Amino acid sequence: MILVVLFLIGFPVPYAIAGGAMFIMNFSTGMKWMSITSNMISGVNSFTILCIPLFLLAGKLMNECGITDRLFRAARAIIGWVPGGLGHVNVLASFIFAGMSGTAVADAAGLGQIEIKAMEDAGYDRDFSASVTAASSTLGPIVPPSMPLVVYGMVSGVSVGALLVAGVLPGIVIALCMAVLVSYYAIKRKYPRDKFVSWKQTFHDLAGGILPALTPVIIILGIYTGIFTPTEAAAICVVYASFLGIFVYKELTLKRYWAVLKQTVVEAGPICILLAVSTLLGSVLIKANIPQTLIAGLMTIIHSKWTFLLLLNLAFLVVGMFMETVSAITILTPIIFPMAQAFGVNGIHLGIILVFNLMIGVISPPFGVVLFAVSRVGKLPMGRLIKALIPWFIMLLVALTILVVFPDLSTFVPSLMKLGGAA
Repeated sequence: MILVVLFLIGFPVPYAIAGGAMFIMNFSTGMKWMSITSNMISGVNSFTILCIPLFLLAGKLMNECGITDRLFRAARAIIGWVPGGLGHVNVLASFIFAGMSGTAVADAAGLGQIEIKAMEDAGYDRDFSASVTAASSTLGPIVPPSMPLVVYGMVSGVSVGALLVAGVLPGIVIALCMAVLVSYYAIKRKYPRDKFVSWKQTFHDLAGGILPALTPVIIILGIYTGIFTPTEAAAICVVYASFLGIFVYKELTLKRYWAVLKQTVVEAGPICILLAVSTLLGSVLIKANIPQTLIAGLMTIIHSKWTFLLLLNLAFLVVGMFMETVSAITILTPIIFPMAQAFGVNGIHLGIILVFNLMIGVISPPFGVVLFAVSRVGKLPMGRLIKALIPWFIMLLVALTILVVFPDLSTFVPSLMKLGGAA
């Protein structure tokens, strides 16, 4: 309640979290005020947390290399020939691009303009083009690397390496669900398919997308073989992106590189501050026995793991409509995670379904950030975009249901790789 009040009167999120934590600390715990600093420092004094700025930097460097157009052409060469080809290309390009950007907004803004224009030029209506672009952007934080999953791992204590690879199968499931809807509209509306040009052009387009698409492969194989940790994987991705931009594509100048570095610091700073104050909040909540009290109360009302998951998903779908993803994760994970453990929910499975719920939120009214991004790049009124997205909401909820009912989809790959937290 304290957090809600502070939000309503306009406090920035980190100050609201810290203020709420100190309020609870003052009245409900025996913690000393001197422990505030040590708690906050412990939240960011971690080698693993370097994943966040490094993955952000790698994604931004890739964007500066002009890879969006290359990836779109490569995806078009792979699947553009099927009915409704450019709709499938949209989904596939987002899946591949997710392995570099790790965020939904970057996907929508980076690929969106290219995808929507290409689809309109080929004869697709703008409503469908914009809606499939918005829906496919939800893949960004599911397919590795994923900024929200890294943050969730830092707050919950679940293995970041396990979370990074856990999104592979869920990402494929979500993409397949969207492909089903694309196929339905392609047949119903008689959308066109790409005509074959030449083998030479096909191989040229494929070759242009191979090097950027290797980024998630490097991450997964590196972690699987034990050659490097998730943080080291992020650093290697930065080196790889720099190599592509400077020596292969020759589009990264020193001036642009410096601008990307500054932008990364500006974006990573607030995330690290959120992690620091959320660590303080988590310590205070546990010391005040708040999660334990909530668990005891819920156990008397809810007697089933599936009832708990149903209520959890409904709550996070609503939260995602109003709160920014990283803020929601940092504030709510310290409360939700102990409850989920009490009901026997695997920590990796919980992370995947929480992040996907919040991703559905970023394309939902009234404050979905991807809605505004796609509305802008697609030059489509917000009302028309929301109406066009209704079938996609339904399909994304189908995908969410599959991920909730079959937790092995989230835990299989980490278990196969014998990564921590997969049990």
